Amino acid sequence: MLMPMPMLMLMLMLMHADLDTPRLHIDIPTPKRNKTHTLFFPVFLLTFLDFPPLSSIQPPPMFSPTLLRAVLLAFAASGTLAHSHLHVRQNQSERVPKPVGDALQKAAAIVDTVLTRLMNGKTVAANTTVQQLAIAAPKAASVGTSVKSTVLILARDEASAYSATSGLNGYGIPYEVVQFPQGGGTLPTLNSSTATGNYGSIVILSEVSYDYGGSIGFQSALTSAQFATLYQYQVSFGVRMVRIDVYPSSAFGTAAIAGGCCDAGVEQLVSISSTAAFPNSGMKVGAGVSTAGLYHYPATISNSSIATEFASFAPAAGFPSKSTAGVINTIDGRQQMVFFISFAADWSSTSNYLQHAWITWVTRGLYTGFRRVYLSTQVDDMFLISDIYSPAGTTYQITTPDLDQHVTWTKDINTRMSPGSTYFMEMGHNGNGNIDNAAKATNGATTCGIGPIDYPGQNDTALEFQKPLGTGTNLWPSTPATYPYTLACTNLDKLKVWFANQANLNAMAHVSHTFTHLDQNNATNFDVNREISWNQAWLKQVGIAAATRFSPNGLIPPAITGMHNGDAIKAWADNGIKNVVGDNTRPVLRNKENEMWPLTTTVADNGYAGVTIIPRWATNIYYNCQLPACTVAEWINTSGGSGDWDTLLAVEKNTNTRHLLGLRHDPYMFHQANLNYVTAGTTTINGVTKKLSMLQAWGEVIIQEMVRLVSWPVISLKQDDIAADFTNRMARDKCKPSLSFTTNPSSKTITGVTLTTTGNTCAAKIPVTVPGSVTSTQGFTTEKIGGDPLTIWVSMSGSPVTFTLSTPVAY
Repeated sequence: MLMPMPMLMLMLMLMHADLDTPRLHIDIPTPKRNKTHTLFFPVFLLTFLDFPPLSSIQPPPMFSPTLLRAVLLAFAASGTLAHSHLHVRQNQSERVPKPVGDALQKAAAIVDTVLTRLMNGKTVAANTTVQQLAIAAPKAASVGTSVKSTVLILARDEASAYSATSGLNGYGIPYEVVQFPQGGGTLPTLNSSTATGNYGSIVILSEVSYDYGGSIGFQSALTSAQFATLYQYQVSFGVRMVRIDVYPSSAFGTAAIAGGCCDAGVEQLVSISSTAAFPNSGMKVGAGVSTAGLYHYPATISNSSIATEFASFAPAAGFPSKSTAGVINTIDGRQQMVFFISFAADWSSTSNYLQHAWITWVTRGLYTGFRRVYLSTQVDDMFLISDIYSPAGTTYQITTPDLDQHVTWTKDINTRMSPGSTYFMEMGHNGNGNIDNAAKATNGATTCGIGPIDYPGQNDTALEFQKPLGTGTNLWPSTPATYPYTLACTNLDKLKVWFANQANLNAMAHVSHTFTHLDQNNATNFDVNREISWNQAWLKQVGIAAATRFSPNGLIPPAITGMHNGDAIKAWADNGIKNVVGDNTRPVLRNKENEMWPLTTTVADNGYAGVTIIPRWATNIYYNCQLPACTVAEWINTSGGSGDWDTLLAVEKNTNTRHLLGLRHDPYMFHQANLNYVTAGTTTINGVTKKLSMLQAWGEVIIQEMVRLVSWPVISLKQDDIAADFTNRMARDKCKPSLSFTTNPSSKTITGVTLTTTGNTCAAKIPVTVPGSVTSTQGFTTEKIGGDPLTIWVSMSGSPVTFTLSTPVAY
């Protein structure tokens, strides 16, 4: 039985629930500097507020998935609250966002369990179909000779379909969603002829189940005849099927042990128990992940002639032994992979992990698209001094011993990552901080001439303020017109001298963060031109622009401002800036068509067209903190956080491994204060206690978890390369690449693949991933990093491109 939970506790937990769920946005003014604070509450909190106190509700014997998910969400990520950010020698404030995940993704509806009576008279609690339909077995053997690789997804609605589409979208694999309402629907045309199939695989989510009430309970909106049609198509064309969120039954060669799991507070880990059927997934056997919030049905195999386990549940309260979490069936000449657990890719890192099993298996590792994890950590405000949140009234600027340690750590962590990995940090530089530091040194006042640039404070604007073109007041001095400082001046700063060492410089990537960090929402074209051009001159003078990983066309806008200021964006473009990073907490800066695409500025939305906005994640390592005690205090005081430094790191691990396992390529935002190592204490991670900066601790928990789960390489990119990755992805998606399998029905194998695009041309290269090798790569660029499979990057020049597999793949 569940113990009643006080409403206040539940509300506090929900306030910092996973921020990929829909939110209620409440703007309340703060008395300091007229900033706006934004609190985010899950929309479903309002539903709970309509209920009587939970202590008066008699809970059901089985933990309600609705409450279970709500409780889990409390641990997934913290809430967000905007804060001012004041730099030394500047009278301006900066809103630096707290992480909110994907604000564009609508959460799938929560489905409660109902009691369902089985044919043997037993009653079970289930929220998916308890398979009892009589479905005709397929008759004909394989006859197809060509099958398109498009994945067919059958789901209740778009939101629930996301648990399948998000993973495929991460790879870039084409798919088609067909929604089945409760009243039923129509299957698409599965094959265009007896020899040509239109879909290379089929995915069914939650059996497309609905509660039909009474003693019927949950049943599929698919009819017996429609299931029979799908089964026949599988056999005729050698197509595999995946079924996610299924109740174990004899139809799958399994039996449920004791209904669903789990009661309140009960954790039952799930892991991959065998990768024999999908070796190219790179998943680690036995790496347990949480099932909290994911209703599931521990099972045993009752018919090993048709069922082989690939995933298992660990022992838990009520389940003393390991049990089966998923099986691969071979039934009547067709194959299906079945998961006895629900998926929620919008918030669950577990779902984002497990999806790689089915994606690799159902495609046989043969698809257009590629799998890659990019982990890029950008450090803003280099050379500036940061005001610290706690203790109030203190400041922090990074030191050269801090940087020395991060160079050493970067080398070390690369040795502990999977083969093919390359991790490095990227620094966002503000040259005026160098001048400020130098001017304070001995003889600096005379050597540095006019000294650092200073100007009156700026008036704050609304977050998405769109400045009328040509308006505003210049804040920069009118003279001198060009960058005036000498190396004799810049060399008075120990930080600049440190970066002049080539080994130090090239241990990191580098990008401009503007000269003074001027807020650009209401800035004039004159001021922004100075901000960009002077910082470019400084970067060139001090040698940073000559670094091996420098991004001359990239910019980190100060506080992500200027995004709706056409005068500012024009100044960026006039100075060669082609890409900037955005802020994923602000939906207007995200591409609403595809989360894997960048946003391109337009005159209507941004005031100037043609600059690429790269999506970027925030973290709970706040810009104005140099020690864990500070960031934990800010997390608790402003974002509904609860716990200590270890708790916060656990939140970061769950949230950001979800992004990485979802193959999101968005970089992550940090600030110079987060690299404080000299005065840092120790952090214990997986039983090892070390002195670490906050960025190092964050990197350790994320990278160690990725290494535990998968054997994939983890790679960092500089900003210009991140921009190219995003723009190329969008370009190739718009070319609508499609792969067709050439099949041999006699040997039941795939012998080759043919790639086409719209008009068989594309400005971007198209990736084709194969599980082994091909007889000829035809001169195209190939890529095989670490243990990842071979990817061929194909240039489409007017004709389809066909590859013959060196070893045919069995279907």
